[in-house]
Amino acid sequence: MKSLLSRREALSTAAGMLAGASSPAFGQTVAEGTHPLHGVWTLLSLEDHQPDGQVVYWLGQGVSGTIVYTPNGRMFVQFLGDPHPRFSAGNVFSPDARALLPTAKGDEIRQAYAGYYAYFGTYDIDEAKHIVTHHVQSSLRPQEIGLNYERPYQLTEDRLVLRYPVLTDKGPSNTRIITWRRAETLRR
Repeated sequence: MKSLLSRREALSTAAGMLAGASSPAFGQTVAEGTHPLHGVWTLLSLEDHQPDGQVVYWLGQGVSGTIVYTPNGRMFVQFLGDPHPRFSAGNVFSPDARALLPTAKGDEIRQAYAGYYAYFGTYDIDEAKHIVTHHVQSSLRPQEIGLNYERPYQLTEDRLVLRYPVLTDKGPSNTRIITWRRAETLRR
């Protein structure tokens, strides 16, 4: 039976590579390509907890977001701040959506850029340590491309909590706590 599973996994990986998909995330200790982390998750809260106990909502209290972990080892995350950025001129893009028009005001462009955050890449899961590592392939913030973000995680029923330190401009680091609710399960 073990050799049959190994052969099946090898064929699945080879088929995925031929189709242009990535192989399963390195370091996963999962049976038959499933893991409770696989799925689509909807954001419940995004908070930075300061050492003095204060909570900072750097994208607002009504922030929305999605994170996805595919069984083939790909991930992406997106956050939209609250209040949602808007342009006073309405649609500020050309009809083909390729160019930003001069009607876009500089401060509104800055607010729109700062009010949205996203990146994508691949991931590994360290089951023993309960850490998922995001390998950033592309990001709205170009300086993040190529970085690896270790995210300690806690899974409880339909909740996923990522909790990790974030540096600040002033003094000690904050603890970022991102809470997600499962929206959809993904299976291979």
